[in-house]
Amino acid sequence: MRMTDPSRPRPELPGRLTMNRRTAEQSFEHGMRRAADLHADATTGPLDVPAGPIPARRPTGLPLLLLVALGLVTASGVVQVRARARVLGLGAEIAEMTGEHSGLLDERRRLEAERAYLRHPDYIQSVASTRLDMVPARPESIQTIRLKPDTIAVTKKQGAKP
Repeated sequence: MRMTDPSRPRPELPGRLTMNRRTAEQSFEHGMRRAADLHADATTGPLDVPAGPIPARRPTGLPLLLLVALGLVTASGVVQVRARARVLGLGAEIAEMTGEHSGLLDERRRLEAERAYLRHPDYIQSVASTRLDMVPARPESIQTIRLKPDTIAVTKKQGAKP
């Protein structure tokens, strides 16, 4: 499409009819016409288009509504990402604590086995004889020790005062 400068006068061509701008049909830059213009009554002629600037449209709430909806979707996305990050963090913490727990259980089993070994009478006897140079006691050297009954304990059993 060839663009012409409207401020520049057009040269008159011989044999060409000149049209007044007001009587000419309104054309659009893209070369299309409105469907209402095509179906206009032939008797009324072309639709009258008021001269001057196009009146501004009354603002609707659609842009504000779209902005609010976009904000809500963004906020819900941020909340969801934060929740997933927290879940992943807690999962890593649980895995770490599970590993620590299994390590502590292994150490406990090892210590219980060592305790059982150290408390075994055969081990105690070998340590006593080798490290401490102890010998088993002879039956003649064993002395029985008897305690005298406590007078306070005896009187309490009998119910009398001391």
